[in-house]
Amino acid sequence: MDIFLLLKSAFAGFALCVGALLLCFLVFGWLLKVSNRHFTRVFLLGAILSFLLADLFLYFKIVVSRVDNPELFLVGTVGGWLGGIFFGLTQLKPMLKTLLKTS
Repeated sequence: MDIFLLLKSAFAGFALCVGALLLCFLVFGWLLKVSNRHFTRVFLLGAILSFLLADLFLYFKIVVSRVDNPELFLVGTVGGWLGGIFFGLTQLKPMLKTLLKTS
C-alpha cells in the first residue's frame, strides 16, 4: 500500500473542498450580497460545488492521467473531501459567516 499516494490524494481532496467553500462564500457574500441568515443554503451550495470539483479532479486523475492505484486514490480524495466538509462546519464556520456578514 502506497501511503504517500493516500496522503497526497487526501490533501488534494481537502484543499479542493475548502477552496471551493471559501470561493463560494466569497462570491455570494461580496458580489451577490447574500445575507448571513442564508448560511445553510450557501454552505450546501458550496458543498455541492466542491463535490463536483472533486469528481472532476478524480475523473482527470484516474481516467485521463492513469494514476497507479486508482482505488487508493479514490478513497484518499473522498476522505479528504469529507474532512474538508467537517472542517468547514466546525472550525471554518466563523470565518465563513464573516464573509457573508460583510455584504
